[in-house]
Amino acid sequence: MRNKIMILSVLVLLMPFFALSQNVKIVGTTNRPNTLVRLMSCTDKLTYFETQLAETQSDKDGKFAFETTINEITPVDIVVGLDHVDMIVCPNGNYDIEIEVNDRAEDKSFFEKEPPEMYINTIDDGGFYAQYLAVAEIVDYFLYDNAYDIIQKRNLKLLDELDNQINTSVGEIKYKFISDFVKYRKASVIMAVNQQKVLKEYFDNQEVLYSQYAYMDVFQEVFKTVTPDADFLSRNKQLAELINLNNVRKCFFSNACDKKYALKTVNDIKKSSKYVKNQEVADHIIAQINDLTYDSEAPDFNLKNNLGKVVQLSDYQDDMVLLQFVDRYSPLNEHEFSVLNELQKQWNDTIQVVTIATKETFDDYVQLFEKQGYKWQLLNLDFNILLLEKYHIVMFPSYVILKKNGRVGMAPAPAPDHNLENHVRRISRY
Repeated sequence: MRNKIMILSVLVLLMPFFALSQNVKIVGTTNRPNTLVRLMSCTDKLTYFETQLAETQSDKDGKFAFETTINEITPVDIVVGLDHVDMIVCPNGNYDIEIEVNDRAEDKSFFEKEPPEMYINTIDDGGFYAQYLAVAEIVDYFLYDNAYDIIQKRNLKLLDELDNQINTSVGEIKYKFISDFVKYRKASVIMAVNQQKVLKEYFDNQEVLYSQYAYMDVFQEVFKTVTPDADFLSRNKQLAELINLNNVRKCFFSNACDKKYALKTVNDIKKSSKYVKNQEVADHIIAQINDLTYDSEAPDFNLKNNLGKVVQLSDYQDDMVLLQFVDRYSPLNEHEFSVLNELQKQWNDTIQVVTIATKETFDDYVQLFEKQGYKWQLLNLDFNILLLEKYHIVMFPSYVILKKNGRVGMAPAPAPDHNLENHVRRISRY
C-alpha cells in the first residue's frame, strides 16, 4: 500500500510536466518556395514580444510543417520570410493552412505592402478556433453597429443582447480564452461610459490575462486615464506590479526617462517579483529597451563582398560605421548615392560606409559601384534576411549609424540629404 501511495504521489507531481508535452502540428503551403518559415509565440500581449517556437524552410513546392509543444491556448505568428500572419493554436491541435504572400510594389515601403492572406483547409483542435472566429465576428459587428447607443446613449444593458446573439448563433462558449475575449471586448466600450465600473468589475481581484489582447487593450486604456488608489493596489499586487512595469516602459519610449534609470527600475521590479509572468514581462521590456537604442549592442553580421571575402561587424571595432540597406535601384537611390559619395569623400577613413544589398539586387550594385567608382564596402545580404528584422528595416534605402565597438549610435538614421552628416558628427563627439 505504501508503494502505491508513493507511486501516486510521484504521478501527481509529474502531472504538470505531462501537461507541458502537448503537441501542436501545423502543415501548410505558401507561394514562397525555398523560404525561411518560423513559428513565433506571443503570449505577452502587453509588449508583444515574440519567442520562436520552431523554424523550417518551405520546399520547392512551398510546403512546410511545424511540430512543437505548448501548454495553453497560444497566440502565434507564422512568419514566411519576414511576412507575418497571426492565429491562435490549441494544445494537441492539428492545422492545415495556406499562406499567400503579396508582392511589394516597386518603391513602396513595408507598410504600404498588402499583408499576407491565410486560408484554413482543415483544423482538428476540438472546435476552438472555429468558435473563436465565429464569436469574434459577431462581437466586431455588434459593437460596430451599436457603438452609438452604448456609448452616446449610455445604454450598457444593450450588451446583454450580444450574449444572446452569441448563444443563438454559436451556442455555449466552451473555452475560457473565448469568454475572456468577449468579456474584455465589452469592457472596451464600457470604458467610454464608466471607467470606475471597468476598474472595479474587470480588474479588481481578477486574473491577469497576459496572452489575451482584448484584456491588454483595456489594461492600457484604463490605467492611462485612471489612477487606482493604494487600497486597490494592495489587493491586486500582481496587477500593481504590471502597472509599474508598463509605466516605466511608456516613460522610456516617450523619452521621458533615460535608459539607465529605466533598466534599473525594471530590473529591481523583476528581482523583487514573486510572479513568474511579471518576471517574463520585465525580461521582454529589458530586451526592448536594449533593442537598437543608443549605445546598445548592434546586431552582428557575417556577409560576403563582391570578391567573396567574408566581412563581419567585428572588423570595424575601431571605427564608426554607416550601414546602408538597399534593394532595387531607383531615382531615389541614385540621388542618395550621389550625396553619400560626397560625404564619404569628406569623411575619408573616419567613418566607414557599408552598403548591404539584397540577394536579388547585389549583382546590379556591383556593376553600379564599378561604373561610379564608389570606394566603400558593398556586401551581399544573400539569405540572411533576418538581419533586416534585427535592424528593423521596413523600407529601402535605410540607414543606421554605429559607434565604435559595434554599439548603436542611431537607428534608424536619416537619409544623406536629410542632416545625416550632422547626426554623424554629433554621435562622433559623444
